[in-house]
Amino acid sequence: MPKILLFRIAQDLSASLVSDLSLAGYDVATPEGADVRTVLQQQPDLILLQTDARTLDCCGFLTQLKGNEATAPVKIILLADGGSLERSRALDLGADDVLSIPFERIELFARIRAQLREKAPDDRLRLAVLDARKKEHEAEEALAAIVAQKETGKRRWIALGVVAALAVIGVSIAIRNAQVSRKSNASLVLQLESLRSQILTQDQLLERVQKNREAQNQELSASVSKQLQELRAESADLRKQISTSSGASLADLDSRLKQTDSRIGKLENESRIAQEIVRDYSNSVCLIYAIVGFHDRKSGARLMFAGIDANGNPLVDEKKNVIVTTEGGSRPVYLHVFGSGFLIDTDGHILTNHHVLQPWWHNAQAIPVPSDTFEPIIESMWAYFPGYETPMPVQVRGLSEDFDLGLASVDLPQRRPRPVIIDQQAAVSGSAVVLIGYPTGVEGILARVDEPTLKQIARAVGNDTEGLMQELARRKLIRPLVTQGHLSVVSANRLVYDAQTTHGGSGGPVFDTSGKVIGVNFAILSDFSGSNFAVPISRAGSVLATLKSAQVAR
Repeated sequence: MPKILLFRIAQDLSASLVSDLSLAGYDVATPEGADVRTVLQQQPDLILLQTDARTLDCCGFLTQLKGNEATAPVKIILLADGGSLERSRALDLGADDVLSIPFERIELFARIRAQLREKAPDDRLRLAVLDARKKEHEAEEALAAIVAQKETGKRRWIALGVVAALAVIGVSIAIRNAQVSRKSNASLVLQLESLRSQILTQDQLLERVQKNREAQNQELSASVSKQLQELRAESADLRKQISTSSGASLADLDSRLKQTDSRIGKLENESRIAQEIVRDYSNSVCLIYAIVGFHDRKSGARLMFAGIDANGNPLVDEKKNVIVTTEGGSRPVYLHVFGSGFLIDTDGHILTNHHVLQPWWHNAQAIPVPSDTFEPIIESMWAYFPGYETPMPVQVRGLSEDFDLGLASVDLPQRRPRPVIIDQQAAVSGSAVVLIGYPTGVEGILARVDEPTLKQIARAVGNDTEGLMQELARRKLIRPLVTQGHLSVVSANRLVYDAQTTHGGSGGPVFDTSGKVIGVNFAILSDFSGSNFAVPISRAGSVLATLKSAQVAR
């Protein structure tokens, strides 16, 4: 049963709403305190909040709720007396919907249902993430027990890990348990809930890309174009109602039409600005592709698959555990990692995240091999810029330990991308932002490729991830994804906004409406939902100065 909280609702209105909502099958509560602690205790699905939109007395509360990881998913509908301008500002600052007082109950219920329908897929994603984290925790405990074991007469570390194969398929892998297996002198075993080796058949590739395409379409359903489509339909419906109404009902409908048309105009203007930013700077944002290998910390030996069968799959033991070793072996165990970065000058410097250039930084769960036994090493790193057929080798120039920022460089060709413009001015809460990057990495790129071309690529590259990247570049299919949103929190060390992204989008630039970069995207709450975070570009400026100075000194 969905739970709804009523905050700051006038007494008579509150009483009737409690009765009507309860009869409709909702669990309704009317707490006295309207604060984050109350919301955390009650754990509602939706909040109805009455406010004076002319003074925007709810803005602080909205910002706190949407800026908090635990409460951000809660849907908020404002019940307001103010004009269209004030209600539009309230929407920009975090409300999911605004309804004018007085209102028809049937319309309120329809809006509640719409918000809950929109929330349902996000809830399923969050539950999936929590389940994955639980499995990761169980795996860590199992791994700790195994690594602590010793063989009689000879000390050995027994490792449990996960190989992230074609990151084309960038789904999280959960490890359940591990056990010791012996294959001559091979001392390592990989046992997975679902193994992805570096081998993928054409059919598997096509199937998984199709699943990602469907998921991406669902997750991006709240895009600007979708919002515009819905608002235009709402505007047309209001105009029809106005043509047959009179009196107080006509005045209310006219007010709602003005509010809707104002939102349409605002979104259309923001969409136009986004298109200009894409035109000028999408080629400045690169896909960073890193291959991570693993070496024994004592011997320096590389972690390898113990062998490959006739179908090209890693050898497994009698219990279907994939066997890996540091003694011989047939093929290295690799982790394929994707991120975003952007060109900041004509010398080829790229600004991105520390954790993109060094994936294990403050992110131990990203490395599925025990770090006390094996050292992760970047085997190769390339930058793929849109419109360029040849990838550019990436050199790491500096890494900040205080912020999730990293500086890299490439040797630019004669026909070089256009560097972005950095805005050192403070960002403004409530303002529109545009985020450019590569969410889900190469998987997201493939999801936007038409089916015939995708099949051609699958046949051409076979099982080679690097070959896949090169083929996409050769066909000039590497293009970033652009999303729009609004800033909800602006602080000295962090920007919080709702422009949709996910893993792989880390390191992408956050633009303001003037087309200047105001932040570097670095974190998300879960998949495409909720709040996302960026390091303010003012912090990046000071870090860049330090890193460049250190580079010159060296």
